[in-house]
Amino acid sequence: MFTPVESAIGGMLIGLSAAISYLVDGRIAGVAGILGPFLRGATQLQPLTGGQLWKILFLLGLVLGGLIAMACNHDFSFPQAAPFHVVRYIAAAVFVGMGTRIGKGCTSGHGICGLPRFSSRSWVAVPTFMGMAIATVALTRHAFKWEQPRPWAVAELQWPPKWEFPVASLGASALLTFLMLALPTRIQRYVSPTLAGIIFGVGLGCAGMTSQAKVLDFLDFGGTWDPSLAFVMGCGIMVSGPAFLYAEREASKPLCSDCSYEKPPKHGNYFPLILGACFFGIGWGLIGICPGPAIAGVVPYLVDGDGPGFSFGLAFVVICLTWLITDRVVVYLEKKPAAAQAPQASDIEKTSPQPVDEQKAEEKAEDENEVFEAAI
Repeated sequence: MFTPVESAIGGMLIGLSAAISYLVDGRIAGVAGILGPFLRGATQLQPLTGGQLWKILFLLGLVLGGLIAMACNHDFSFPQAAPFHVVRYIAAAVFVGMGTRIGKGCTSGHGICGLPRFSSRSWVAVPTFMGMAIATVALTRHAFKWEQPRPWAVAELQWPPKWEFPVASLGASALLTFLMLALPTRIQRYVSPTLAGIIFGVGLGCAGMTSQAKVLDFLDFGGTWDPSLAFVMGCGIMVSGPAFLYAEREASKPLCSDCSYEKPPKHGNYFPLILGACFFGIGWGLIGICPGPAIAGVVPYLVDGDGPGFSFGLAFVVICLTWLITDRVVVYLEKKPAAAQAPQASDIEKTSPQPVDEQKAEEKAEDENEVFEAAI
């Protein structure tokens, strides 16, 4: 069903989460950019302080948001997981993990946050992974016939909309945001990321982003197309956009007293960006899962206890493992040229000038010899 009202409100909630994260804590609410670095820090046994604490609170809030959507909006937010073969789930998860690490972002980081920052990297990444996802769905559904294709049409409009849960979620989120801003700073630093994660997870459930069928129908321009998720991106940016513009033009620092704004590069390094976006688009188009919905949906789909639900959970684990492995490879490749260009210590000793004190001592000795010879 085409659900513009529900998806629009869900997008507004996701945009509100991004605005809270940036204006209060200076953090970009890109889920892949939160999950991956947190896992890296956890494997390195980093203490749960500072940025690492913020990340885990946001991720826990995202899980809680998914559970709220499951309890209150189960049929819409978490229908049965797509009955794909487990190999397809694993292959897609590998592409998603590789792509989000190499391309440094996903639908939330590049879409909800990057586009309103007028980042040329995001304006390149979003069309790239969208195009690859659309092409992947076209191949799997219409060329390879892996799924039963449906005739071309626009999905039937759901009217009247099921507005109760989305509207209640939006009102509660706005109220909780105002209450959070009134808290003392020492408490706010814990509440803010948790609340942002909860709002993000609830927004995903309201929007239908946690439904694989809805995502894949949005990407299927050759079948029964569901344009709902266009409202998610559009309304999300309508809320997050003013927050990013205000932060960059008016506010020198976020509300957190000892925080500063994260400012990822907006330009350059396009080859790995495009490569990563292509990988991510393939994985997203294969199973309709990206990092945010994977985190919010892993518990609800596992609770269902069926085969596809287990495959969904396995895909989430593979995304995490692939991100970590790809991260190590990328870091190694980035360090290798730098190490090759660094001159050896012996070469430095041979070519480096003598210390200033030694030079002065030699010059003084030469002057004394010249005076002595002149006196003779």
